[in-house]
Amino acid sequence: MRVDADELAALREQWRCLCRQPERDDVATALLEWFRRDVAAAREASLAEGPGRAAAMGRMLRGALVIQWMRERRPVRPGPYVVELRRRLVGDVLDEDDAPSGEDPPSIDPGDPFFAWRLSALAEAVGPAERAAVIDRAIEAFSAIALAPIDPGNDPGPFARLAHWMDEAQVRRAIAVSERMATADWRHQLSEARAHLFVRLAALGRVDEAERLLPAIGDAVVRADAHGQILGARVALGEAWSLPESETWSDDSLFLRFVVGLTQVLEPPERTPPEALIRGCLDRACSLAEVELRSVALQVLVDSWHAAGPVELWFSRVREHAGGREQIEMLLLLAAQRASEPEARAIARLALERLATPAGSREGLWFDELWAAREVVAPAEAAAVFAAVMWRAATDPRAWLLPHLHHAYDLAGFLCWIGGEEAIGACVQGLDEAAALLA
Repeated sequence: MRVDADELAALREQWRCLCRQPERDDVATALLEWFRRDVAAAREASLAEGPGRAAAMGRMLRGALVIQWMRERRPVRPGPYVVELRRRLVGDVLDEDDAPSGEDPPSIDPGDPFFAWRLSALAEAVGPAERAAVIDRAIEAFSAIALAPIDPGNDPGPFARLAHWMDEAQVRRAIAVSERMATADWRHQLSEARAHLFVRLAALGRVDEAERLLPAIGDAVVRADAHGQILGARVALGEAWSLPESETWSDDSLFLRFVVGLTQVLEPPERTPPEALIRGCLDRACSLAEVELRSVALQVLVDSWHAAGPVELWFSRVREHAGGREQIEMLLLLAAQRASEPEARAIARLALERLATPAGSREGLWFDELWAAREVVAPAEAAAVFAAVMWRAATDPRAWLLPHLHHAYDLAGFLCWIGGEEAIGACVQGLDEAAALLA
């Protein structure tokens, strides 16, 4: 059902009346009820197979936006979200700024109080042949300020941007500078500096030494992250390994930081972790008492290692031990990435069940995730999720649609998948009609 000219004119006149007299709750209610009824009818139409789905999708989008934009009872001028959303749907391409190329790195003033930090940035800009000399100068510059802490406020710590390029001799000189820094008030910066240097030492094959140095990192969170990276280096080098005992950390949140560091180093397919390590980390993550922390720890592991090991290993842990948004994200990721395996359809079905709950529908749009899992999710199932999102946007005063649509990067593909190419045109029309009606 498209609005005919007379009905559109009547609705627009009601809106103008409301803008002139925002206190007219009766007018607002009449408009709200009309569009809510239309969204409800379009929702039913979208759930039926056939050519009417595309038009119904456009009507739902129009109604949801009108209802949300009406809340402030003043004329609507489409903002950047609308402009960008429309551009992406119709396929316009913005000109990209030409990236600078062939430029010489900027000169650095040795008298600059942040000279050592500027050298860290310069090391990233120069080529490999010149980098070692820049790193040597930076080590000397940090040595010069070791007892006079200063930083620009936007850098992770001394040597943090340099450590992964250092050879062993440079790492040892930098560690010696960090020891002198320990007698001054570098606070968190010193922990970051030590962590990066110790991790680099491990990557260079000095894993045992790096592990012995870990207690020198004062910040427990930084230390846990570095611990994970150092164990990752041990595994990557093919050395014997074991997971730290639970008593290593003062609370469960530090295990999460350990896992973040570990997965940062062991990234498949270049560095695929052994199945025993995967199982050990999963078991430890599942033992965390707090469900939110447990879900986040599992998500770090699934995001990084989902392609390794039996899919049932991942599915069982996510199904039984995760919750909330993280659980849905992990299920859809597994369904998408392991789509060729027999369990993929069961994983997708559980994700759809979770999405159908009130809690699941509040967590996000899920359009990109469903599009990625389209090999094991039917278009009709995804269309039902689209309809539920639009219905919630039209009925829940806490729901905001446009910011979420703005971050649905595969929206055009998703719309075509569930409604055909006509769905994009219908949604663009719905967007334009909502903006025109409330202008």
